[in-house]
Amino acid sequence: MQKPIKTILIFLFVLISTIFFGQNQTENSLLIKENLDFPFGTIVKMKVEIIDGASLNLKALQGQYLIKIKEINDKSLEKPVIMEFVDESREFPTNNFALYELLYEKEVENGLSSDKIAEMNKNYVGKIVVVLGYESGKFTGSPNKSEYVKTNVNSFQLVNQDYGFHFKNYIVIDSKL
Repeated sequence: MQKPIKTILIFLFVLISTIFFGQNQTENSLLIKENLDFPFGTIVKMKVEIIDGASLNLKALQGQYLIKIKEINDKSLEKPVIMEFVDESREFPTNNFALYELLYEKEVENGLSSDKIAEMNKNYVGKIVVVLGYESGKFTGSPNKSEYVKTNVNSFQLVNQDYGFHFKNYIVIDSKL
């Protein structure tokens, strides 16, 4: 009697884990959708706050800056949206090195200390600005390997440390208002 109960419990655990923690590759790979309520490429006025990627506790965002979109076309968002951005205005650095170059008008020579980054962030992170921009996106990450590649290529060459292949949304900042 003990064995069937144990088997059922293990089955339920695996099923529940798959439902809550599994990733539906088909659904994720086919969905390309805007994060904002405007079609890709639609220029809008946005009130944004500069965010330090390190504050989000994701290793991939260390040293990066993001924006928190608070208003679009003078309408407050019910829930602000945090997104990566590309700066075409040359006024909003997207990473620590670009911020250093903007502030000091020279390239970083020997890396940046945490104290220097904290000093630079004082006048940049948390800054609220109004910009014109639009949402765009791109495919990024490592594609899934085909069966041919898996069976005919050395496994050493298959090792990579990247995100899975997916569509990544971002904001393009055109100009500051």
